[in-house]
Amino acid sequence: MKPFILILVFSCSFLTTAQTIAVKAESGDGIFSILRKQGLDPVKYYADFVRLNLNDLKNGSELYLDREYIIPDAPDSFKKMALSISEGIDKESPIFDEELGSISPKSERLKNAVIYLLSGQNGVKGSRELQFVRNQIVRSVAQKLMVHGAKVYLIDELKDDDILSSPSAIENGDTTENAIADQNQMQHYVEIINKRYLKNMGKYQRIVVINLNNTVKDSKHFEVSIFHHGKSPESERFAKSLQHIFNKNSIENEQKNFTEVFANSSNLYLVTNVLPPVTMIDIGDSRNPSIEERISISSQENVLTNIITNGVLTDYANLSLENN
Repeated sequence: MKPFILILVFSCSFLTTAQTIAVKAESGDGIFSILRKQGLDPVKYYADFVRLNLNDLKNGSELYLDREYIIPDAPDSFKKMALSISEGIDKESPIFDEELGSISPKSERLKNAVIYLLSGQNGVKGSRELQFVRNQIVRSVAQKLMVHGAKVYLIDELKDDDILSSPSAIENGDTTENAIADQNQMQHYVEIINKRYLKNMGKYQRIVVINLNNTVKDSKHFEVSIFHHGKSPESERFAKSLQHIFNKNSIENEQKNFTEVFANSSNLYLVTNVLPPVTMIDIGDSRNPSIEERISISSQENVLTNIITNGVLTDYANLSLENN
């Protein structure tokens, strides 16, 4: 009898661990659309949805308007795979919500990848338009990586109040590349990222910094340099993967070597203390004399975000081939 009781208790606890939610069916909703709007792959979770809601389906597959339906627990839901982290309180929230109905999975090419996206914050005061462009770019990259199976963390997405209260620029006492953030923020980045790195040990994990400068505001093309950690082979490999894709999309007719090693003291604090490899894509500010080489690409947002996404896909695929 005792073994039977133990098994019964275990079974009950197992059933209660699944975290499901209930949502109301809206006009025009079918099983596919209601699942997609919650960030689930409707093909993968169709049968689970039917099983959970069998008594509330019309003709076995149709939904009743305004009736609540149980959504299956899905660890690979887009609401769980793309998360924004508030940099002061370390709180996670979905990057995408209302737009999920129009987003569909494309592949599992990045199934075991975890990407941390940072938007460089140099010179944000008075640049609401620029900050909007920055947020659009990092969100677009997050979506493109997510639909290929990657888990994406978008860290410290600045709000309007932050823009107004920010200094006009982060002090850059030396003549090196732009600082990603000040050292106080860097410490928060290290804590936030390292905690999640340890939870995802064994996976492909990379930090991608997209530093969009004020000089690109009205540009018809972007001037790009890539920076990596000089003591990290993974960081340099990823930088070279990105360089290869950027060269293929250059508006110039020559192949360039435009990757450089981090030298800014604040940036060095981040790359030496955070666990995943760090690579920065620095866009604009071609007047900086310390940056020897840049490459020009179209300033269309889709061009830039596709290049970054393809750079991640290429680096991940190359690493997978080496490990097999």
